[in-house]
Amino acid sequence: MTKTSLNAARAAAGLAIAALLASCGGGGGGGGGGNPPPPAALNFVTTTLAAGVVNVPYNQTLRTSGGSGALTFTVTTGALPDGLSLDAATGVISGTPTGPVGAADFTVTVEDSSNPPQDDAEDFSIAINATSLGRNDSIADATPLGNGTFNASISPSGDPGTLLAPDEDFYAITTTATSTITIDVDAQVNGSPLDSVIEVLNASGTQLASCGSPSFTSDCFSDDEELGVALDSFLEVRVNGADTIYVHVVDWGMNARPDQLYDLAISGVN
Repeated sequence: MTKTSLNAARAAAGLAIAALLASCGGGGGGGGGGNPPPPAALNFVTTTLAAGVVNVPYNQTLRTSGGSGALTFTVTTGALPDGLSLDAATGVISGTPTGPVGAADFTVTVEDSSNPPQDDAEDFSIAINATSLGRNDSIADATPLGNGTFNASISPSGDPGTLLAPDEDFYAITTTATSTITIDVDAQVNGSPLDSVIEVLNASGTQLASCGSPSFTSDCFSDDEELGVALDSFLEVRVNGADTIYVHVVDWGMNARPDQLYDLAISGVN
C-alpha cells in the first residue's frame, strides 16, 4: 500500500469513528440531562356549587387538580351574588348573601405559577333562596305545597339532641282527585349534611299505610333511599280522592344548623 492510500484509509477510519460517536451521543460528560417533565394539566375539580339562603352564611371551596406552585382565582365574566366574595389565593367563596333571590351565573379562571403559566376556566351558578317564612313544625302550621321543587331549611326544635323534640318541618298537600304522589327529599346529594327521615300523615297525625309502588300497602315512612348508601328520603303515596295529607320531614341528626338545607320535590298531585 502506498503512503497516499494509507493516509486515505486512516482518514476514512477516523470519519467512521466520529460518525459512530455522534450516533451514540458520544463525548458527553455523563449525568443524563434533559428537561424536567411539565406539570400535570391544571383543571377544576369543582364544577357545581351549593345554593345559598338570604342572610345565612355561605362557604364553598373551588377545588382543582394539577398545575404547579401558587394558584390565583379570578372571576372573569359575570358576578357573584351580592354579599359573597372569592378569595383569589384559596378559591374560597364566602360571605352572607343579601339578595336578590335568584341565580347568579359567572366564570372563574384559575392560573398557576409555572413558566409558562397554565390556566383553566369553569362556568358556575349559585342559586340564592329566600329566607324561611316562619316555622312549620306542626300539622297546625304546615306549609301548603303542590307540584314542584321547593328549597327549605329544617326548623330547629329549640331542644336539639332529644327524640321528644326533633328538628322538623310539616307540609300540607291537598288533592282534588285520586293521586299517586311522589315525595323526594334531596339534601346530602346536594352537599347538605341533613340526614332526612320523612313520613306521610293524616290530619290526626297517624302515619298512612298507602305507600310503595305498585301495591301501595306499605307504611309511609322512609329513612334512606338506599340503606347506608343514599341517605336522602323518597316515598310514593296513593291518595284515593280529595284529601289533605301531611309530609313530615325530620332531621335524623337533630342538628338544625343554618346549613341543614334540602330540596323537597313533589309531583303527581291531582
